[in-house]
Amino acid sequence: MSPTRKIPWPALATAMLAGAILAGALAWQLHLHGLSRQIEQKRGALRKLVISGDIPPNQEVMAYFAGRGERIQARYDHWARRVVAPLPAEATGADAQLFFQEQLHQLQRTLERLAAARELPTPEQLGFPKELPPADTVPRLLAQLGLIEDGTKLALAQRVHALSSVKIDDPQALVDPETEEPVLLRLPVRMRLAGSLPVIVKVLGSLRHAMPIIDIQDIRLATGSQPDVLDVEIVMARYLPVARGEDQPPAPRGTQKGPPGRPAKEEGA
Repeated sequence: MSPTRKIPWPALATAMLAGAILAGALAWQLHLHGLSRQIEQKRGALRKLVISGDIPPNQEVMAYFAGRGERIQARYDHWARRVVAPLPAEATGADAQLFFQEQLHQLQRTLERLAAARELPTPEQLGFPKELPPADTVPRLLAQLGLIEDGTKLALAQRVHALSSVKIDDPQALVDPETEEPVLLRLPVRMRLAGSLPVIVKVLGSLRHAMPIIDIQDIRLATGSQPDVLDVEIVMARYLPVARGEDQPPAPRGTQKGPPGRPAKEEGA
């Protein structure tokens, strides 16, 4: 009968420990390889967001752009208040057409009162629709009504000799030179008046300081029927932002790009 072989427990324990270490090392290498792949994927995604100058997107960069966006928005709001004619909420409501008709009658009464206070004939209002206007034209018509009221008040305050008429002209779309898309709608009004040269200069000065901005597009001067009195036609305008997706009038030739200008022409009799 052969003797029982003893199991070499120390050697077996050593082999098992070595196998466990080898398996752990292999698993760790696989884990590291997976982490490396994830890091490369994240780096690839971040490369698309890196700003010029190799500035990575972080909290400080986000705070900078948030503050910059707020400053740009504040500047936009500032110039919008100066340039864009504000409109009442009723201008886009269901009864916008009736609201316009009410405002037109109110303007007529205002002009009658202002002219009577200066002992002048009521200026003629030209170009307004006799019937209810289309709903999409109400905002620009209301802006032109406001321009007429402000312009006539400023002119009569300078004691002009006469204010014969005010007339609305067709709107003109102004486009962005980069996108070729309309961004503003120019709304012209023609005002015909008479006065001495110093009075006309005062009228132009008061129009220049009005808010929202009154853009003087054209000035035509002619000798009046009385000595030292000029007959004047002033083409002035205000602006409305263009609503996206709506059909807009064509831009005028030669003035469709760039910021609004202030051309002036003079004609002698």
